Amino acid sequence: MLQFSLVWLLIGGLAGLLAYAAQIRLVIWTRLDWLMMMSIGAILALCGGWLGVLLLGKFFATAMAIWITIASLIVLSLSVCKRH
Repeated sequence: MLQFSLVWLLIGGLAGLLAYAAQIRLVIWTRLDWLMMMSIGAILALCGGWLGVLLLGKFFATAMAIWITIASLIVLSLSVCKRH
């Protein structure tokens, strides 16, 4: 399960960087906002992956981690972020 967790962290970090590339970030962040978005994405993917393991089993957990990360970043961008 450690390997799954590392993969989910990597997927989440990449999703966070993709959100940063789309210029989705909080208004109050000025420096190291790319690192914060990458961290948020990694944490969301890790939580989504473990939720997927608990609900669906380990074979569908990665797909659930991806979907939860993407949906959460979109909701975050619509609620508290500002696009530049």
